[in-house]
Amino acid sequence: MNVPSENNSPAMKRVLALLAKKSDMSACDISQEAFVGMTTLACGGYLKALREKRLVHVSGWRRTNKGFVTPLFSLGNQPDLSRPKFSDEDRDSAGMNRIVAMLEQMGPLTYLEAAQATGLSSNTIKNARHMDILAKQKRIHIAAWRRNRAGPMIAVYAAGPGKPAEKPAPLSRAEKCRRSREKKMAIFEDRGFAAQLARF
Repeated sequence: MNVPSENNSPAMKRVLALLAKKSDMSACDISQEAFVGMTTLACGGYLKALREKRLVHVSGWRRTNKGFVTPLFSLGNQPDLSRPKFSDEDRDSAGMNRIVAMLEQMGPLTYLEAAQATGLSSNTIKNARHMDILAKQKRIHIAAWRRNRAGPMIAVYAAGPGKPAEKPAPLSRAEKCRRSREKKMAIFEDRGFAAQLARF
C-alpha cells in the first residue's frame, strides 16, 4: 500500500496539526475534525504509517456504544497503551439495553421473541451471547423453559435478577412416542369434527 509521506500529504499534515492541539482522539474524532475520510485513516493506512514512524501513539481506549473499545491517538513517540481486557460483566451495548427494556415492557420472552420485539437479528443475539451475558450481569434471568416445535427446550427470559429456572430433563423415547401419538390423535379428532360440521 502506497501511503504518502507526512511532508507531502495535506491530509497527514492536518492530522498531525490536530493532534498537536488535542490528545486522546479516536479515528472517528480525527476524521471529523481534520477532514480526512475514515477509509483513508484506517483502511488507507495513514494512522498505521504515522504510528510506525513514531509520530503518533495509542494513548488510551474508549468504550463504544456497541460494547467494544476503540483506540485513542495522541502525538509523540510514546509506547502504545495496551488494549484493556474486559470480561462479560463489563460488556454493554445499545442492543443489550433494548432487550432488557423490551423484557421490562412485554414480560418474559425467548431470545427469538426478543429478536422479533427489538428488531435485532436472532443470529446477532445468539452469536454475540447477549442473553448469556445479560444473565451473568443479573440484568435478566431464565424464568422458565419452553419446548419449541422441534422438540428441544428453549429458555424464557425475564427482566431483573432472579433464581434461574431449572432446565427440565429431556423427554425419554417413550414420552416422545406418546407425545407423537397424542398429536396425531388431536389432528385426527379435529378432522373428524370438521367433517361432522360439514354435514350441517
